[in-house]
Amino acid sequence: MKKEKKDFVFPYSNRGVENTLENGLRACVDWVEATFKTVGTEQLVTDLLQMNFDKFYPDTGRYGYRRSIRCGSISVYFDGQEDMGIHLEMKGRGCREYEGYNLLSWKELFEVFLRYEVSFSRLDIAVDDFKGFFKLKEIQKKIKGRELVSKFKLANIQQSYETRTGLGQGLTIYYGSSKSDIQIRMYDKLSERSNNNYNVPKDINFWNRTEVQLRNERAQTVAKILATEEDGERTIGQTVCGILKHYIRFTIKGKEKNRSRWKTARFWDKFLNGVDALSLSTNPVEPQTVEEKEMWFMNQAAPTYALILDAYGGDPKKMAQLAKYGRQRYKKEHIDMINRFIEKNKEG
Repeated sequence: MKKEKKDFVFPYSNRGVENTLENGLRACVDWVEATFKTVGTEQLVTDLLQMNFDKFYPDTGRYGYRRSIRCGSISVYFDGQEDMGIHLEMKGRGCREYEGYNLLSWKELFEVFLRYEVSFSRLDIAVDDFKGFFKLKEIQKKIKGRELVSKFKLANIQQSYETRTGLGQGLTIYYGSSKSDIQIRMYDKLSERSNNNYNVPKDINFWNRTEVQLRNERAQTVAKILATEEDGERTIGQTVCGILKHYIRFTIKGKEKNRSRWKTARFWDKFLNGVDALSLSTNPVEPQTVEEKEMWFMNQAAPTYALILDAYGGDPKKMAQLAKYGRQRYKKEHIDMINRFIEKNKEG
C-alpha cells in the first residue's frame, strides 16, 4: 500500500530567508522541550504560546505525566508528580506548525518563557545545506582516515539499506551521545524526506542537514542567547558555528604526528564561514488539512475507489459500509482536522 505524500513547504516568503539562502544555507529551530513549574496548562497555551486553547484536544500521557493536550504536533503534558510542573514538547513539525500560526518569533517566545522560570530540557538548531558544501561520503572518508579532530571520542556512522534492492537509504553520522548535553548529527535530509513520502519540490536536488542537539544547561544557555541578545536571532549562526568549531574539525592529512596541527579542510572552512553569517529563519508548515487529504486521495486512491464503486455497481450501501469502517479508525487528529475545515468554511 502506498503511503500518503505529505506536503513540504519551502520558505520562499519569509522575512530574511531569501538572503539566508543566497549561500545555500538556512538555520532554524527544530525541537523545543521545556518544563514550567509556575504556570498552568491553559495559561501556557493562551498567555505564553498565545494559541487558542479550544484547538487543543486531550491525548495520552508520557514522560511520567498521566495526561496531555495536543494541537497538531504541539503537545503539553501535565498531571504528574507535584514537583513535575507541566512539560511542553514541539518536535520538528510542531516548530514548523507554530511558525505557520504567525504568532510570536522564537526570540519573543523564549523571552516570554524566561519570565516564567522555564527550564529548557532540549533545544535543537538545524543548519540546512542546499548547495552541497560537503557530501556525507566525504565526511565518512575523513573520519575513517583519521582526518577528524574532535572533542568527541566516537563518531557513529549509520546507513539503512533496502532489503529488496540493496540500495542505501541515506547516511547519518552522529557525534556524541543522544543522552549527553550536546550531540551533533549530519544526515541526508533529502533522502529522509523522500523515504517518508514527503513531496519535496523538484528544484531541491541536494539537502544535507547538520543538527546541534542541546540539552539541559546548554539548551538553556542558547535559548537565553536567542531571547536576550539584541540581535540573538540574527547571530544564531555565530552560536552554531562556535559550537561546531569547538567540537569538530575536518583536516587535510599532514606529516606531523600531532593531528591538531594539520590544516583545516577547505570545505569545512567554507561551510563554517557560511554558517557564521546565518540568521535564524522560519519554515512554516500548516497542519495537515482536509484539502491535503483530498489531493492525496485524487493522486493515490481515486482509481481504487472507482474500481470498488464500479465493481459493486455503485451500490450506496457498500460505499457507506466503507465510510463507516474508515470512521471507526479515526484518531483525534482526524476529528481535529475536520473541525478546522468546518470552522474555516463557516468563516469563509
